[in-house]
Amino acid sequence: MISKYLAGKIKKEFERKHYKIFGHSGVQICEWTKKSIRGTDVCYKEKFYGIDCHRCMQFSPAVAHCNLNCIFCWRPNELMYREIEGKTDEPEEIIENLIELRKKLLSGFGGNESVDKRKFTESLNPNHFAVSLSGEPTLYPKIIEMIDYLSKKAKSVFLVTNGTKPEILEKLKPRKNFQLYISINAPNEKLFREICKPSNRKEWSFFNRSLENMSDFKGRKVARLTLIRNYNDNFIDEYVKLIEKYNPDFIEVKSFISLGYSKKRLGDEHMLKFSEIKKFSENISKKIDYEIINMKQNSRIVLLKNKSTIFKYFK
Repeated sequence: MISKYLAGKIKKEFERKHYKIFGHSGVQICEWTKKSIRGTDVCYKEKFYGIDCHRCMQFSPAVAHCNLNCIFCWRPNELMYREIEGKTDEPEEIIENLIELRKKLLSGFGGNESVDKRKFTESLNPNHFAVSLSGEPTLYPKIIEMIDYLSKKAKSVFLVTNGTKPEILEKLKPRKNFQLYISINAPNEKLFREICKPSNRKEWSFFNRSLENMSDFKGRKVARLTLIRNYNDNFIDEYVKLIEKYNPDFIEVKSFISLGYSKKRLGDEHMLKFSEIKKFSENISKKIDYEIINMKQNSRIVLLKNKSTIFKYFK
């Protein structure tokens, strides 16, 4: 099936970036998955949360659809649609087809003598699903049913959202068997408009409503902060207010990384050093009841944990 949105130039551009497309959904092999299969390194998510990096399937049910145009995003924002229109594919149909397409993307590793054969074999059967990759997954109207399907199938599920669909997140509140990421990419409305470039002036208020609504969510919650030098890296107090509103179990503080399409918008000079990310995280821990528990220097990321959380690794 080829979505009317992903025909022609757009589909070719995604495929040029080594995506496999099914309808309005897409899958790609993360560089960290490749490194894990080769036995050279693992993703910070394995180090932080215990997921199996080589068995991670990173995908999106709305691969070319997003309501924001974040300047730091390495995805092709210039090609994005604002919403999915018309008939949408069913969750099971999407997942099972993308699993098969993912196998094709991995097939080249089978004949490589340098790979870990056990990891390669296991990689063909994903047990962790990261609903992120490209686009905003909550624009997919059956995202709740998709989370339900994945939760029965996988050891762990991460849903990464920009938080601008509070009505969708509200419906997900009764479910506890997934990890919710809300990206906090700007400390205030002015910078939100400058950095995230929303298609609707109400998106900031929607985002804040999501933080408030999900503050009592009983599942695992993560706030992800992406810092950009000379844009949003000097607003500790305003970030703290947003974090307190959300009350997440974990906070990930990471630097913008100049990759893909983001190179057209921001240069390397906007990336923070790991030492700066660590210092920012230390300053957060001084103001609220969170502590630094892990970090990955080559990913320029630090993990803080709410001292009152009950959650640990998935293993």
